[in-house]
Amino acid sequence: MNKRQLLFVTYQDEHIDEGISYTIELAKAMLEDIVVLLVRKKDSLNERFQDLMAGVSFAEEGEHESARRIVSGKESVLPAGMDGKITEMIVASSKAGVHLDVQHTDNDVVSGIRSFLKGNTVVDKVVLSPAVTEGEVLTTRELNRLVRTASRPIVTMTRQSVQAAREERVRKGAPLRYVPSAGY
Repeated sequence: MNKRQLLFVTYQDEHIDEGISYTIELAKAMLEDIVVLLVRKKDSLNERFQDLMAGVSFAEEGEHESARRIVSGKESVLPAGMDGKITEMIVASSKAGVHLDVQHTDNDVVSGIRSFLKGNTVVDKVVLSPAVTEGEVLTTRELNRLVRTASRPIVTMTRQSVQAAREERVRKGAPLRYVPSAGY
């Protein structure tokens, strides 16, 4: 019998480890393992244009195979320093007694989750990192579509916003900062 798993979805960027501590605690409480799915952000028009121009440059120099890979978007490599963060995540989860596995996909969030869930029936819940849920890449419409079609519970996380904390203080009538009075 396979052990149940949590699917932790995050981007292949500098915020790769955001939310992993919560996911480890959740997996520990549910006696489950974790699979980290590293997905690609959708390319912006500017990034796509830059890739096309780089492809043209390689093609002009006779590097046709490199040009094809760049233009087709197959040049996905983890940004510098990500291996260290992945290692830290694995060590932290093993200290907590939770097995952590890392998977990569060249798909965006919704497509990546769907394709992963099709081939993995042991996934119990999908946990979206704050980078995924708060970024402007995943729209509310896409998130709602994912919730309807994933056939697994979706857990979303958000960052504690400084702005939200300030608004809460103002709402309660507390001062935004301490200002000592002039008189003793």
